Amino acid sequence: MRIPRALAVVMIVAYLGCLSWGIGAHTLKMGINQNTLSYFVVWDMFCGWQAYDNRTPLIAEGTSGAFYEVKAPWGEFTPFGNVARIHYDVTNHLMSKHVRNVLSHTAHEPIERIYVIQEIWPKQFNMPVALWNQYFEEPQDVMKYYHVRAVLRDDGSAIRFNPDWYEQQHLMSIADNPRLQRAVQQSQPFYNTFVRPRQSDRGFGSSSQTAEAVIPGTPGLSTN
Repeated sequence: MRIPRALAVVMIVAYLGCLSWGIGAHTLKMGINQNTLSYFVVWDMFCGWQAYDNRTPLIAEGTSGAFYEVKAPWGEFTPFGNVARIHYDVTNHLMSKHVRNVLSHTAHEPIERIYVIQEIWPKQFNMPVALWNQYFEEPQDVMKYYHVRAVLRDDGSAIRFNPDWYEQQHLMSIADNPRLQRAVQQSQPFYNTFVRPRQSDRGFGSSSQTAEAVIPGTPGLSTN
């Protein structure tokens, strides 16, 4: 009887310890992006669903001025449906590694920079045409938005970061609203507990720099 009781005590202590660790990590926003273990101890349920669909095309600019689509020549990994795995990384934490991996396994001219483009459109346009026609009278003419998320070197290191499209719209709405500008000037600063000490070296940050135009004409990289 002593062994089952000891095992029960160990399991209870381990469970409460993991639960306390998960709650503390999410409260302090520390270390929650480095692993997936926090999903086992904290109820998340994907509360951040958005009304827009997102893709991340990569455009490389060569020394000759030509532009190329940075795409894995061995094919994309699609864990669900037909969307490639790279598009699930909406925060671009692994984008630098992806760029280095693709460029190191393709034959191409020297690359000056890589543009990380954020392609956005409302999810309602993902409906099949037949279903769309049942609910809407206007044609299914999707309107997409393109935003330069970052500019990278050929080794994946950052040249410039820009806010994502959502944050950019928020900043523009404040800049165009005199009442909100006065409110910001009169408000008090606060301490943000969302701390990511190692994100500055790997992830994409925010910047107030102006995004560049979308680069047209993207022939694929050669593997020869």
